[in-house]
Amino acid sequence: MQRLARALFTLAVASCATTDDDLDEPQDALPGDDAGDGKADGACSLRTCGDPKAAAVLYPGNPACGGGCERNLAAGDLYIPPRNGRPWGDTYRLAPEASVLSGYSSGRIALLRRLALVGDGEHAILLDPSWPDGKRDFAGRGPERGEDIVRTWLLADPARTFTLIYSTRSIGWSNYAALVDDADVGAQVVACAVDVPHLNVPRVPDLHDALVDPASWDNGRCRRGVTASATASASASP
Repeated sequence: MQRLARALFTLAVASCATTDDDLDEPQDALPGDDAGDGKADGACSLRTCGDPKAAAVLYPGNPACGGGCERNLAAGDLYIPPRNGRPWGDTYRLAPEASVLSGYSSGRIALLRRLALVGDGEHAILLDPSWPDGKRDFAGRGPERGEDIVRTWLLADPARTFTLIYSTRSIGWSNYAALVDDADVGAQVVACAVDVPHLNVPRVPDLHDALVDPASWDNGRCRRGVTASATASASASP
């Protein structure tokens, strides 16, 4: 039933696509879509995957664009595991040394699992999630919302940051963007908009920089949260 509902939702959205290539089609993955924790991992070069020991990891989306729309971002300082369309299973365990954690499209699932089940990292970047998850069993502990996982992760360490980079043409990002206004974690959150189709988001200029050093990246359309004290002061001002 869940697969049927997902297929019908994708078909409905795709029917409204403005391009022949369905560049804005939402992307999701279910646990059964996995080919079994690494058993189908193919050859991976520095050019296509980057360095597995890099300090930054990007969990990839579905295998669109001839293998993965985000592969252009792979480099010595950014590892993209060969797990397109397989964000469940042990994917979240890959790149254990990374401190900058990100997920694109359906790769959001691996990112959220990492935040929930490992709880490590200094910076987390969600790159255009493209799917309205709602409450979902991301971590095997019952239904929960992705934004609540992020919030809990941020609360555990005030030095952590969360960056959302989303397409205004896409869906599934609004609840994460609302964290900017959260009284407890808003100061740790940045939400940045772009105006390209979902599958073209990885080709936004200088996006690689955002995934390895999010604190210094700003495309001029970023909204930054404020501290609770600043919010209180603004409210008290005449």
